[in-house]
Amino acid sequence: MTLRANPSRKNLLRVLFLLVSLAWLLAATCGGPPTIKITSPSQSTFTNDASVLVTGTIANVSAAQMVEVRVNGTPVVVTAGSWSTTVALDSVAVFNPIVAELELTSTTKRDRVTVVAGDGVTTGYVLDGGFSPESVGLRLNDSALDDIESVVTDLVDFDPSTMISVGTLVIEDYCAVSLIWCIGWVDVYVANPPPTISGFGIDIDSLTGAVAGDVNLDDLQVDLDIVGTGVAPSCGLRVTAAQTDILGDYDLAPDPGDPSAVDVNQVGIVDVVFSSFNDEFTSGICDFPLIGDLIQLIIGDVQPMVEGGLEDFMNDPDGAGPLDGPVADAIEVALAEISIAGDIGAAIGVNMEAPLVDIVEDTAGLTLQSDSSITASLPLPEAPDLPASYTLETTFPVFGATAPGGSPYGIGIGISPSAFNQLLKAEIESGLLISTLTEFDLGYGPIPLTAGFLGAFLPELLSYPVSEPMVINLAPKLAPIITANPGPAGELLELKISDLEVVVELAAPANTRFLVLAVDADLGVDLSFAGGVLSFVISEVATQDIGITIRHNSLGTNEASLLALLPVLLAQALPTLGDSLGAFPIPGVLGFDLSPVEVAKNGDFVGIYADLVPAP
Repeated sequence: MTLRANPSRKNLLRVLFLLVSLAWLLAATCGGPPTIKITSPSQSTFTNDASVLVTGTIANVSAAQMVEVRVNGTPVVVTAGSWSTTVALDSVAVFNPIVAELELTSTTKRDRVTVVAGDGVTTGYVLDGGFSPESVGLRLNDSALDDIESVVTDLVDFDPSTMISVGTLVIEDYCAVSLIWCIGWVDVYVANPPPTISGFGIDIDSLTGAVAGDVNLDDLQVDLDIVGTGVAPSCGLRVTAAQTDILGDYDLAPDPGDPSAVDVNQVGIVDVVFSSFNDEFTSGICDFPLIGDLIQLIIGDVQPMVEGGLEDFMNDPDGAGPLDGPVADAIEVALAEISIAGDIGAAIGVNMEAPLVDIVEDTAGLTLQSDSSITASLPLPEAPDLPASYTLETTFPVFGATAPGGSPYGIGIGISPSAFNQLLKAEIESGLLISTLTEFDLGYGPIPLTAGFLGAFLPELLSYPVSEPMVINLAPKLAPIITANPGPAGELLELKISDLEVVVELAAPANTRFLVLAVDADLGVDLSFAGGVLSFVISEVATQDIGITIRHNSLGTNEASLLALLPVLLAQALPTLGDSLGAFPIPGVLGFDLSPVEVAKNGDFVGIYADLVPAP
């Protein structure tokens, strides 16, 4: 028996097959333009891993259209619209662009993410709001301590009348006149006017492991009443010391209750040293020979009394407890006015925390070492919200009496690459580098951006009137980073930029995007410090230090020609980013401005060295 197909059933199968084929074709060609998308990792991923799994999808692509899918130039297999591959990461390069390309018969579609790679040993990342350890330093040399002595002096209320009270009994029932038995006695009291000084100062000098805070009193004067009975006379005596030194040492450490503040504690007890005592009578006659020895006795008793009164006032009232002596308290208050976090953070416009971890005193000055956390205080909605900042393991530098170039200085500020990168991240989140260019300088002066001007590089734009206004919009997708290396030509710093979006479009209407680029560059940067402002100076950029990914090209411009031309143009434009990076104010302290001495590397840290000068 022979089986034959039913003609009507056979036709039905053919129709169903055509419908399925048409549905697939419509899905592939009518669901929108062909696209390729990286689904993992996400943009701005930070990792310490040596490689990363990259996954993605393609859509709206027919088998006839597609040539291949590549990730960083290596073909990958697509299965049911999805693909995956593993990409090795380079922690030395830090920024690792991952570019997925969908090559079609007529064009190429791209997607890109950038992974920030550390090695987890010497490099890595700090999560948003985290702390970079020992990343900020503040150095005060003895010359700066000399400058702030007047501030400390003003904070001490030194009144000897409160230390040596009128009416204090100095000597009681002293036998001043004796003939076989005593026939004249005297009592000696502190008299009016109360004890005075003509002035005082505080001399602050750094020592190894401590700070000396010595108080110098001028012209100490103590008036005494000598009250005699029997044949002993009564008179007034004035005792003076031309110079009185109250010598004390103080230890500085982070405050356990508030690590952003300095805790100052007296080391041991103060020592009072008089240059000499002089005396003169102010009333009566007490210098006849029978009681001449009394004067020396009085001076001998007044000296320890005055010394005790001064020591009681100056000494720490509770030792290691929470109370402080007046000089220790004044030094604390003065140093509290020199705030690493508050002053600098407020001046720059970021949230900055800088808890102290150590204070090192040496014979030339003292160094405050701090951790740091820097975040955006007013993030801009259109700016990227970055999960972390790039960090390097660094050693806190040694600050000496002179800057690296050999010049003496008063105050130094040290910033590690990690702290600098936190600052750059906070500034990028606040809108740094987001800008619109309406003119371009090829070295002959600024030229307005028009279709005619840009048409010289992008001929397809000549379909517009030559005077049609154009703009180039810049928008960072990542924060630039500072590395521990010098710049490509030996500049102070190496600044790496990645995923700086460059968009060429009409000035109006908006969102008429012709060309979208992702630009990477290694820049050499020097720093200028003048007028209390730290500024970036970007050197000329070599074309081989510029990388470009064409993300969108609606003009149909030949991309090989573009990739040959654009680095030349960007090499002209990138140095102008120094202005876009902004200027960071470095505020003065305690009524003093900073007079620049030098900006130089101190180990891996950027060091800003200055002298304190009175503010206008």
